[in-house]
Amino acid sequence: MKFNLNLDSINYIKIVYSDRNGSPHCVKAAIKRMGEKEIFACAKFEGRLNIKTPQDVILSFICENGLYRTGTVLKFIQYEEPYIFFTLKTPDGIEYQQTREYFRVRLEENVILSYSKHNEVMRIACKSYDLSANGIKLQFDTPIQIPKDVQISINFEKRNVKTRARLIRIDEDDKVFKASFKFINLQEQDMDYISQICIQKQLEYKRARLQSE
Repeated sequence: MKFNLNLDSINYIKIVYSDRNGSPHCVKAAIKRMGEKEIFACAKFEGRLNIKTPQDVILSFICENGLYRTGTVLKFIQYEEPYIFFTLKTPDGIEYQQTREYFRVRLEENVILSYSKHNEVMRIACKSYDLSANGIKLQFDTPIQIPKDVQISINFEKRNVKTRARLIRIDEDDKVFKASFKFINLQEQDMDYISQICIQKQLEYKRARLQSE
């Protein structure tokens, strides 16, 4: 569809860019001004981005009615501590993606699920089935009873993320039990880290699909 969003309908944007090593990253920013040719946005940011401009980026608009995504060009950036300012080319078109902001990817990581039971701390080692920046689905070989509120520790290769989580539902699929959780008060730096992992995995899946065609 043609680009026709206005400032009043946009909560914030996310810019997915590549660093100088080619690894994807995501930065969240607020739009300050939007014209026919350029979009100006800013974010509070400590330090400097390892980035080369201009470059093609993926631009997401998080709105009240869902998520819109498109490709555009990040023309240049400017620093005025503690802020970073982005100048982007106004895209020609935009597509509605989904009603929720965070997309899920298949990802198997080691997870420790813990909760209190009769004044004891119960810990269960399991694997993740899929993951997004606001929730996770865990898989178990046997049925288990899980309370509504738990603690989850995800052991990524380079980082351990711990957060409270709330049980949404439990499903059984071919004798595998899958429990879906929503993260509660996940730290923003951990949310950004998980978002970057999801973006990386999504790009890997797309490359693998293209190579197989």
